[in-house]
Amino acid sequence: MLVQSGRRYLVLVGVLVVVYWLAPDGPVRVTAQLLVGLCAVVAVLTAARADRAHRTGWTLFALGVALSVAGDSTAAWYLSTGQSIPFPSLMDGFNLSAYWVVALSLSRLHGGRRGDIAGFLDSAVLTAAGGLVLWVALAVPLNGDLGLREIVGAAYPITDIVLLGCVVRVWLNPATTLPRATTRLVLLGACVALVGDTVYGLTDGALNTQDRPFESAYLVMYTSWGLAALLAARTTAATQPAAFRRMSPARLMTMYAALLVIPAVELVDRTADMNVDGWATIAASVLLAVLVPARMWVAMGELEASTAQRERLSDDLQHQAAHDALTNLPNRAYLLELTTAALHRARRGGNEVAVLFVDLDYFKRVNDTLGHAAGDEVLQVTAGRMRSVLRVGDTLGRQGGDEFVVLIDPVPAPAELMEIAGRLVAAVSEPINVAGSHAVIGASVGIALARDAQVDADQLLQDADMAAYRAKTNGRGRAEMFDADLRAELAARAQLEADIQLGLTQDQFELHYQPVMDVATGRLRGYEALIRWRHPERGMVPPDAFLPTAEQSTLICAIGRWTLNHATRQLVAWTEQDPAGHADATMAVNISGRHLATRSLIDEVRQALTDSGLTPKRLILEITETVLMEEPAADAHLRALRQIGVTVSLDDFGTGYTSIGQLQKLQVDTLKIDQSFLHSPDPGTAALVQLMITAAHAFGLDVVAEGVENQEQLDRLAAIGCESAQGYYLGRPAPAPNVTAETGPHAAAPA
Repeated sequence: MLVQSGRRYLVLVGVLVVVYWLAPDGPVRVTAQLLVGLCAVVAVLTAARADRAHRTGWTLFALGVALSVAGDSTAAWYLSTGQSIPFPSLMDGFNLSAYWVVALSLSRLHGGRRGDIAGFLDSAVLTAAGGLVLWVALAVPLNGDLGLREIVGAAYPITDIVLLGCVVRVWLNPATTLPRATTRLVLLGACVALVGDTVYGLTDGALNTQDRPFESAYLVMYTSWGLAALLAARTTAATQPAAFRRMSPARLMTMYAALLVIPAVELVDRTADMNVDGWATIAASVLLAVLVPARMWVAMGELEASTAQRERLSDDLQHQAAHDALTNLPNRAYLLELTTAALHRARRGGNEVAVLFVDLDYFKRVNDTLGHAAGDEVLQVTAGRMRSVLRVGDTLGRQGGDEFVVLIDPVPAPAELMEIAGRLVAAVSEPINVAGSHAVIGASVGIALARDAQVDADQLLQDADMAAYRAKTNGRGRAEMFDADLRAELAARAQLEADIQLGLTQDQFELHYQPVMDVATGRLRGYEALIRWRHPERGMVPPDAFLPTAEQSTLICAIGRWTLNHATRQLVAWTEQDPAGHADATMAVNISGRHLATRSLIDEVRQALTDSGLTPKRLILEITETVLMEEPAADAHLRALRQIGVTVSLDDFGTGYTSIGQLQKLQVDTLKIDQSFLHSPDPGTAALVQLMITAAHAFGLDVVAEGVENQEQLDRLAAIGCESAQGYYLGRPAPAPNVTAETGPHAAAPA
């Protein structure tokens, strides 16, 4: 709206200026001139309404412009009555008052005190130099006469000099929030007014409102001031305080130019024989001699402040680059730097360096149940607690996420290291009051020692991390020391990971398929694809010998992709070979938590279905209860998979944390009861199985029972309404050729 107002203002003023120049002397031209001034008043009042931060300043500015328009109106009245404009007159009273009011308004618009001393000195220097020039230009022609006409004539440019000094103060003030275009336009208006008023004063008012070139200066003044106000109103809401501008080359040149005014006046006086008053030159010299050194002194202070500020910013940036923003602890990069330095010192002195890797337990539950803000608070409290139990000289840092690192230097005895680790575990395990609740977490600590020159900082942190992982797998809430056995275990794991990668590229893996049967009819309902590794040297490697290692890296995702592609193609192939027996058969594929957490799984499932031609409803993705609890992205990704049309099955139900009441909230379609419930001799277990099946049916879920090994178990399942089952009694896992040739849907049925 204000942008449109600015454009309309320029168009309207442009039309009025054209009318002013083209119209003959008379009411039309005078009216056009007054309307330009009134447009400026309206524009400034618009700024006063829109710019709340400077409302008082713009209101005074509008009053000053209105007084100037009143002066023009007075002149127009003289002309309309056939009189010549007397000099001095009431018009001069309005005009001079207008400039002082505008100067006062600029003092309210200058925008704060930061850097104001420098702006005041700059404006004072310019005012002193300009005042000398005006004195020379005005006092010499007066020839010593100081009547009312001469005083009023001199008052115009002198007032303009004061006004110009106020404008310069705003323009040079680094803390002003006014747009730079606004200050430039205000300065332009003041400069043209200075020129017009100087000519008016030198001619004793001989040039008046009947002179178009003379009055054009005031039209420019009105136009520029009105546009300046509209620009300020348009941009004030988005304008930020300007950066603190130190002594710039332009401002330095202004100081030099002011110093050259005195010798320039003397040169003109000697060449033109103007008889300049020597006392005026002396007074200007004294003023500049005081003001310019004061300005240089302020500039030196600004330079020192700028240098100190730059050093502080540099220190702050270095600190931010080396520390964690949440806990203000050294980050991983800085920890590596500190550890490297400690290793160098230890090697020179023949000492040891120890690193404690602290991995928080159950921290994900805090984020999932209380939110990430509460999780951040828990991390901050935990960091403070750990710092309080460390020795003086030990360094605590944050590795990232819920992992912390303690650098121990010098290293005490191993028993004391374990004691420090125990204090850390105890401090972390205390309940934390957060978000109106009690958050309880724990810690698993890994300890690594550098005893030789071959271990660098990265390796030492990795060793401590592996020790923490072993502490977590051995029960959590404890500390483990990295030793030769763990090193050998890591080497074996690295070799196993390399072998798995090689096995994927050389097709060493194969799928065995276990049938899932309809309990009531004995007909085939589908298969579960189980991966096997036929190693060229070690023979058949059982899944529990390589899947846990693959789970610790992205290899499990590669195995998952391989299984999806091969299992879907195999089901399509069986369907083509035996349409009657496999028309509605499904294929279940196990998905790991790490794989489910990746967004790429959804695209990989789509791609496998597209490449194989399998309809989505025939693919079942099996997940465990642990995955649902520990993977925050599981729920959203499962929802997306179900939207594709894929069936989701909750595997090993009853062994995890999921309660029956949670079933209605889970993104699953099928419940798979763990085989331990079928094998339990406890009579109450049978009732529990029936309760699971009843609850699943109540929530619209199908049920599959695992581990059926005899007819009695199968009959019991049929009696309590279980739809599907699988187990050795119904069919053992077998490679695809054996399933097709020997097992088949009828051979796999119970005897």
